[in-house]
Amino acid sequence: MTDASTRMPRRTLFSGIAIAVLIGAYFVTKSMIRAHVDALIKGAVDRPLPAFALVDRDGRSWTLADLTGRRVVLHFFRSRCGSCDVEAPAMRRLEQELPQDVVMLHVMTDAVMDFAPELTAATLQHKRFTRPVLMADAAFMDAFHTVKWSQVTPITYVVDAAGVVRFGLRGGQDESSVQRALAAVR
Repeated sequence: MTDASTRMPRRTLFSGIAIAVLIGAYFVTKSMIRAHVDALIKGAVDRPLPAFALVDRDGRSWTLADLTGRRVVLHFFRSRCGSCDVEAPAMRRLEQELPQDVVMLHVMTDAVMDFAPELTAATLQHKRFTRPVLMADAAFMDAFHTVKWSQVTPITYVVDAAGVVRFGLRGGQDESSVQRALAAVR
């Protein structure tokens, strides 16, 4: 056996080990970040809905007082979000199925992410939501899961009639998952 023939398998072995370590580190880091963001989302649960003043795409101003005594669905989404696109048809169906005592507000995070207004407009046209779309600001994002994680979407918060956030549903939802959360709150 020559010296060159023994070096080649060692190099291959070390390369394989290095690749395995990098892949492992990627998955560990990804799971740590996911756990951190999940903790932030859960941090909003069982707390009162924060005071806010946001304007929807039609120019109407919304505040906490507009929601007093009603159950609320806050659906956070953004442009350039594949999961948001997949979820959109279910959210449109949910808009039609909600009882009268439930207010559904879509909360778009594009402004805090500095997305171009043209992109935001195109996304809204594509989504075709019929319920109000509020344009989130940094303070509103910080009250939920921090402005730093505005790109983490979709997230749906369900608020009871007393104004307390009861559920933080991360990831794409269907109508039944949101309906189940609403059924659990009064």
